Amino acid sequence: MATGRPMSHREHERELLSAGLIELGFVPRPKMLDSFFLFIDELVRWNRKTNLIGSTSRDQIIIRHIFDSLTVYRLLPSKKESILDLGAGAGFPSLPLAIADPSLSITAVEKRRRRAAFLESMRTLLGLPGYRVVERDVRDVHEVFDVILARAVGELPLLHTLASNAIKEGTVIIAFKGKITEIDREMKSLREKVKGEHNIRIQRVQVPHLKEEERNIVIIEMAG
Repeated sequence: MATGRPMSHREHERELLSAGLIELGFVPRPKMLDSFFLFIDELVRWNRKTNLIGSTSRDQIIIRHIFDSLTVYRLLPSKKESILDLGAGAGFPSLPLAIADPSLSITAVEKRRRRAAFLESMRTLLGLPGYRVVERDVRDVHEVFDVILARAVGELPLLHTLASNAIKEGTVIIAFKGKITEIDREMKSLREKVKGEHNIRIQRVQVPHLKEEERNIVIIEMAG
């Protein structure tokens, strides 16, 4: 009895990516999927000569990096505001966000030359009109933003220090975090360091295929 043609690696990846995008609230149109695959292909290729990420498993890139990055999309205060990806590294979360919604205005700041070169290459290859790359230490950025995104940057007090020159009244800092117990400790240190009333909330998120791993987003609205 015929069992049918086995699924190719690319078909498996397309199915995995499409299902996760739908779960996260996106419509996986062909152009978007092609852009994600171009990003993954280039990330794996560059990673052979430049240490951008640890694991180069394509499924893990999709799940632990792309899906994880996109969990924040629904939490952005407005899709029209200026966004800073603080210490963008290999482009997470900013590149998945820009691919999923090219209308976003995102500045990716990365001080390491090779990583900044990778980001610039992806901006060109993907044709992202609202994506800008700045090769600089974030502490030397003297432009303010509406939203500051931070993924794997450090604890909240350090994050606030690094972002201090980019903060204005009403700036929203959005940090990707893990367990709530670790967040409680970081928030206590942040409150001891930063004076004034700031609106802080924690949003639990679920990453497709990582249901058993605790993920939280810390959202800090800076007061004047």
